[in-house]
Amino acid sequence: MSLENLQQYLHVVINTGNVLSVNKKAGQKPSEELVDCLKATLDAGAIDATVGSAKSTAAVSRSNDDLREKVTEHERANVKIGAKLFLNTKSPENLKSAIETLFEVLGVTCLDNLILAYHPEGRVATNGVAVNGGDVEEVKEMDWTGGQSGAIGDLKALWKEMEQYALDKKIFQLGIADLDVNSLKELYNASEFHPSIAQINISTCCVVPPPLQEFCHQHDIQLLTHSDPEEILTRDILSSELNVKNFSPMWTMRFQVHVKCRGVLAAKGYVVGASKI
Repeated sequence: MSLENLQQYLHVVINTGNVLSVNKKAGQKPSEELVDCLKATLDAGAIDATVGSAKSTAAVSRSNDDLREKVTEHERANVKIGAKLFLNTKSPENLKSAIETLFEVLGVTCLDNLILAYHPEGRVATNGVAVNGGDVEEVKEMDWTGGQSGAIGDLKALWKEMEQYALDKKIFQLGIADLDVNSLKELYNASEFHPSIAQINISTCCVVPPPLQEFCHQHDIQLLTHSDPEEILTRDILSSELNVKNFSPMWTMRFQVHVKCRGVLAAKGYVVGASKI
């Protein structure tokens, strides 16, 4: 199937499958790895597209992929499946679509953890940056909202959708990326199922703000660092580098499957959802 045939659909879901065997360059940034994996999936000889139930969605995946085999070769209790959702929109429907699609791709009914990376549209990035001057180190205050007054309300609506999966025991741990301490407090206090993981970007915050460290410590929130960009896949990259034209990415899900007893990474991959512009 040629990429031109995608134009007849309103939506496209691209599943890279297990990318551990995909030929990637060493030391890549997360967005560069994603592009290479999507290129391997969209290669003309490796596309298998099927029509969705509504006949408006094309599902594209790599042929001869071993993802399902890697997930099922161990008992479910012996593997840990974690994912990070990069959400380009404030749509709870898109969030739910991403989660349900990942369940289908992996052939599972639950995840061990899911981290949400959502950044308000039109925000001005003001994450903390450490400035060294002599013996004095100043850490500028982070502000996840970027001046968008409705941002936290949008995040709470997304979190409510994630919460339901946790309450239904379909996701056991929920996490959030890049929140400043005030936004994290507000989300925590408004939630029924609290975040137990908080990620902070080491490229924009050289020193973790002490108030954030203290809040996470007090509420038993695991504080982790990451190096992912705010927008891991843009419309321009989808069009210019991947030749998927007239589509805009709605969400990107990155997943990892570990064998618990050995700590071995058994599978890793990406699933991308995009809609017609």
